[in-house]
Amino acid sequence: MEKRKKLSDNLVQLDNKKSRKKIVIRSILLVALLLVVNTFAWFTYISRAGLTLNGSVIDWDISFLNENGAIKEVIIDITDMKPGMIPFEYDIQIQNNSDVAANIDYTITSAKLLGNELLQEGQEDALVESLKTEYPFILELTSDHDDIQIGQMINFKIMLNWDYQASAYYKLNSLYTYDAGVYYYTLVDDTYQVDNTVTQENFSEKVATGLYLEKDDADSFFGYACGKYEQETGNPCLQLKVDLNVTQAN
Repeated sequence: MEKRKKLSDNLVQLDNKKSRKKIVIRSILLVALLLVVNTFAWFTYISRAGLTLNGSVIDWDISFLNENGAIKEVIIDITDMKPGMIPFEYDIQIQNNSDVAANIDYTITSAKLLGNELLQEGQEDALVESLKTEYPFILELTSDHDDIQIGQMINFKIMLNWDYQASAYYKLNSLYTYDAGVYYYTLVDDTYQVDNTVTQENFSEKVATGLYLEKDDADSFFGYACGKYEQETGNPCLQLKVDLNVTQAN
């Protein structure tokens, strides 16, 4: 009887070990399954997430998975803008870790200066050019390449520079307000000529037909306006929203 009891006990212990082994295997398989699901969800998330950026460097690892591309909206807030400011630069590093080459481009979806939307429908190219030439500061968006090869990293940069030593004239737009203390100019046969007929009453009409300011006066206007706007509203003087589009190369 004692031998039978020991044999029975041994069989029970063996069954218990087998049960524990099954539980461990099931647990490992469950953890592995959750890890795969969570990893897929994470990659899906980073391909669609919106970013609010304030001036630094981020890494964006491209992974296509079952999708044909990835889009990110980048929101850039530029504050404390004034002549002679430290140049603003935001560098987005885009790494292609997929197994196919990719193309990259961007779309400006909004550009607000002093709270005013500058982007007109269908006028994105004109906006990009105006941000380079029509303001005393220069805003540029550049990338190293238009394509990203497998394993390659490229840089997409958003830069703003405000040099107060430059000599130039700037065409006025609806953001400007009349100032009796400055000289206004018209452009006649490639020559800037002082227009002494500008008044508070006809200022808007003159702006519409073409009126210009010297660089120093444009600096003073936007430098003061940006500081006043940020102090009163708590919002950035310039906010830019950009969609970065990365798609598989054909």
